[in-house]
Amino acid sequence: MGTFPSRDRFPNDMSRVCPQSPALRRAVFATALAGAASLLAACSDSNASDALTDPTAGAACSIPTSRIFDGGPGRDGIPALNLPEVVPAGAASFFRDEDRVLGLELNGAARAYPLLVLWWHEVVNDTLGGEPVLLSYCPLTGSGIAFDPVLDGETRNFGVSGLLFENNLIMFDRQTESLWNQLLLGAQCGPDRGKALERLPLVETTWGQWRSLHPNTTVVDTSTGFDRSYGAYPYGTYDQPDNPVTLFPSSTWSDARPPKELVLGIHEGDSAVAYPFGVLAGFGAAVALNDSIAGRPILVTYLDGTRTARAFDRTLGDTVLTFRLVGNGPQLQDAETGSTWNALGEAIAGPLAGRRLSPLVDAYTLFWFAWSVYYPDSRLFGQ
Repeated sequence: MGTFPSRDRFPNDMSRVCPQSPALRRAVFATALAGAASLLAACSDSNASDALTDPTAGAACSIPTSRIFDGGPGRDGIPALNLPEVVPAGAASFFRDEDRVLGLELNGAARAYPLLVLWWHEVVNDTLGGEPVLLSYCPLTGSGIAFDPVLDGETRNFGVSGLLFENNLIMFDRQTESLWNQLLLGAQCGPDRGKALERLPLVETTWGQWRSLHPNTTVVDTSTGFDRSYGAYPYGTYDQPDNPVTLFPSSTWSDARPPKELVLGIHEGDSAVAYPFGVLAGFGAAVALNDSIAGRPILVTYLDGTRTARAFDRTLGDTVLTFRLVGNGPQLQDAETGSTWNALGEAIAGPLAGRRLSPLVDAYTLFWFAWSVYYPDSRLFGQ
């Protein structure tokens, strides 16, 4: 079973919220959802379950309930996907190379989950490589995280509760109706309160980049059974890096970086570090950083053309490897053995050929404001 990041940083005090007035937040809603309001309303399907009448019913919550907000559509109003239809890469004619996807690899099988599908569904209950997987994406925090949904020997099925904490998705599981905040990695209300799900390594990249690295990949198709405008981003200008507006009250975030700038956030125990994409891009088209967190040697790679950030453990057996780019990248070479490595952390030539670095499971791409709210003491790379 996994562990939570600390939750005592979220006070039951509404004074620590964004300075937007209610009138401004209403105006932002109207602007952000202009042209898509009717589409979002359509998310409240007629067969949606009854709303959760009290998120704290029967059990205390480990987060302040005054900070849990109703997002509007209600429980299952944003419908999760269950075992969605997938197609091989060659049959995925709807997607463009530049479309962003969440890529998951498990037991030798690879699958892409396009954001243009996840904007409308947020939760996917799936199987990959013979194992159940839970894929989650929150458009308001820009965060995608994959989980192993097996808990206490039971595969849980998850849905979208319609509730938010710090603008971040709260899921519920249909077995116990516990509430699970995505970025807190576990259950905060209900019978499973205090339990966490194991994470699976996930990368946010482009469809073109994922397909080139995984030519045998499958991809979740737009044939979901729901009538959605999958080519349209439903939130207007919300995701623009300098846009300081959140759709719901938030704890104060750091202004050290633009609020909606993408960062690679990594946490290890009580330590956390964020790598802003804007800083990484300043190093060139490809980046390889030898760093550490909580004493653990890590490798962070970044490809600016596709805005793809990954993190690996640099320790292989008893050896800590030190990497540099080969030419302009993205291939790497380690100083210890001279082996050559590809973008997936696989040694493709040299003494270590066939070996692979372990990707960090607690490394996520998300908006800076969200990371700094959940990890206010995080180290910020480049400062």
